[in-house]
Amino acid sequence: MVMKPGRPVLIITQDFDPTVDPIVRSLAERDINTVRIDFSYFPETLSFTTSDFNGGRRMLRLRDREVDLDEVTGVWYRRPTTFEFNDKMGEAEQEFARNEALNGIGGILRATDCLWINRPDVDAVAELKPYQMALAKKHGMRVPKTLLTNDPQEVEDLLANASGPIVYKALSGGVITHPGGYPTGLLTSVVGEEIKEHLDRVRHTICMFQEYIEKAYEVRLTVIGNTFFPVIIQSQDDDATTVDWRARNHLPYGDYRPLPDQVVKQVQALLTDLDMVYAALDFIVTPDGEHIFLEANPNGQFMWMQHALGLPMANCIADLLHTGGPFQRGDVTQIGY
Repeated sequence: MVMKPGRPVLIITQDFDPTVDPIVRSLAERDINTVRIDFSYFPETLSFTTSDFNGGRRMLRLRDREVDLDEVTGVWYRRPTTFEFNDKMGEAEQEFARNEALNGIGGILRATDCLWINRPDVDAVAELKPYQMALAKKHGMRVPKTLLTNDPQEVEDLLANASGPIVYKALSGGVITHPGGYPTGLLTSVVGEEIKEHLDRVRHTICMFQEYIEKAYEVRLTVIGNTFFPVIIQSQDDDATTVDWRARNHLPYGDYRPLPDQVVKQVQALLTDLDMVYAALDFIVTPDGEHIFLEANPNGQFMWMQHALGLPMANCIADLLHTGGPFQRGDVTQIGY
């Protein structure tokens, strides 16, 4: 296959990922060489090579395509699946091969010096919600009062002394996949009296409980480089979305409101600490206009807002990947709808 001229963009994600398709189209419209891979292609049709012999080289080969990793301008690390080894290998051999691949490929990609959205090691740290919240508070954001524990007595004491409602929220997204069934989502929920009969279940893992904060509306902020896309969600207009707006597929959007300058500065400081180029942040806005930080998702979905509101998010990501790095946080542009 003849490669297009110019430095390539690399996209790492699973075969079925509709979020990636608009970005691939945007890059194609600019005649940019785009290579899309999934780790499931390794080792059968995907290979990595780094060598100091014969002048040195760092290559990725996918079937009949070859990519010089030192020429890549940007990498979008989305949601790849895992390696698929030959089933003739025994379980122990596959485990050894997997560990070798994780170390080798991980190191080769980590040494690829270009713009990343986002590097997987950055995502791994940024996904740690307690760390996010600590950094948010360091930069002056208000965060809901939170209890993290697997001690049932701690939860019992909290409920006995709380001055208002308490919610339970999953730390890792709340998706439970049962064998042979479809994934189910665990939404944020107000803790009721029934928890007193099941407090012993808290012992099984770390649980997060937070104060319930009255909302006027919510903000889903998508940050792509130095471009901010704040979207207003009128979650209080529907009983089903009062506590968690993810309960509805079709959301009531409110009129565009730019973020206050102070919140923009706080977000920039937070993302600088987390080293993230892309993030999807959630805020509660109280009736008196205070923005309350909930979380920053390093790989949050955004295409539903592009489709619903006509936001140029795909083009913005394509611009970043094509321009390359190094990336630096700077003046912010807020995009309305």
